[in-house]
Amino acid sequence: MRVGLVSPYSWSVPGGVNSHIANLATELEERGHEAWILAPSRDSGSKAGAVPVPEHFISMGTAVPFRSNGSRAHVNTSPLILSRMDRILRELQPDLLHAHEPCTPTVAGAAVLRATVPVVGTFHAALDHSLLYEMMFPLAKRIVESLAIKIAVSEAAREYPGSRFPGEYRIIPNGVRLDEYSSAREGRATHGRILFIGRAEPRKGLAVALHAFALVRREIPDATFSLVGPRWEQVISQAPQPGRGLAWPLNGVNALGRVGHADKIAEMSAAEVICVPSLEGESFGIVIAESMAAGLPVVASDLPGYRSVLRDGKAGVLVPPRDPQALAKALVRVLRDGALRTRLRTAGIAAAEDLSWETVATRVIAVYDEALAAAPAARPRRTRTRA
Repeated sequence: MRVGLVSPYSWSVPGGVNSHIANLATELEERGHEAWILAPSRDSGSKAGAVPVPEHFISMGTAVPFRSNGSRAHVNTSPLILSRMDRILRELQPDLLHAHEPCTPTVAGAAVLRATVPVVGTFHAALDHSLLYEMMFPLAKRIVESLAIKIAVSEAAREYPGSRFPGEYRIIPNGVRLDEYSSAREGRATHGRILFIGRAEPRKGLAVALHAFALVRREIPDATFSLVGPRWEQVISQAPQPGRGLAWPLNGVNALGRVGHADKIAEMSAAEVICVPSLEGESFGIVIAESMAAGLPVVASDLPGYRSVLRDGKAGVLVPPRDPQALAKALVRVLRDGALRTRLRTAGIAAAEDLSWETVATRVIAVYDEALAAAPAARPRRTRTRA
């Protein structure tokens, strides 16, 4: 089976959707299928080829940033994308397309509108509202109704599109590669070490986490806080200021910035607990899934997407979002209670097993087979002449 995996987001910018697609492509290839990724490949002003791309990759042009769901998405907005998509699909001749965030302009939507084969769509984002959906409702409706099967990565991701475009949405979560994180389970955690992994954008809750850590240091003076993702200047801009009963500077904080995958896993191994303090807009929480696979206890905001991954608090500690006092209290409790850490570690590993990419990919392929079986008989596929 030749599958086109379509992302609206620049492949040059790390993100959860593209990570999901890359892992799914790997699983498909390992099972003998041919997986091609179609996505914008670079940002405007960046150097071509600066970011490695997979072997089976087709560039869908240049991306530009725009604000979306409390973050910044890098997408192709060219009106020429429809003609480009026509040409690419004629040459690729896939058996099936899998469009991720299909209503996001313009690559994913163009793939749905121009496809002559079944299209499966996956919705990733947990939205409270979307100006784009409201402004382009007729087009979004046409795109959603053109999908052979609709998938959402969680109930939180299904809620917004499902309320506007009713119908069946299969829940198939994000996956995690268990073998990559198993080594972290053998590491010796450093006493009092808290970990944060994520971008420094406001909705990820870095400011809340820093405030909470200042409160943790009152109870555990030798506690430390490692930040993977944020740079020092971002920490300084979001750290709580003096005059609120908090010490400045925040001793014990180590901002590592962006690190490689192996270094991230090493940080997981060295920590005693991970803090995931997002404020809103989280549909799943891949960092939580990875941390559970690494055997790292999780303290996270009580958001619907996180709640489902943490099995309603059985596999992690949930706290109200935007509440540094509650977050600090939970972190202190986990750091001081070895039996609690052991219970969370065991429950987290068990929950992560259900999210293995082997399991997730099997479910996705079953959806592909169902979509193909329900489609009209396809014309014989020509030999593809373009690499």
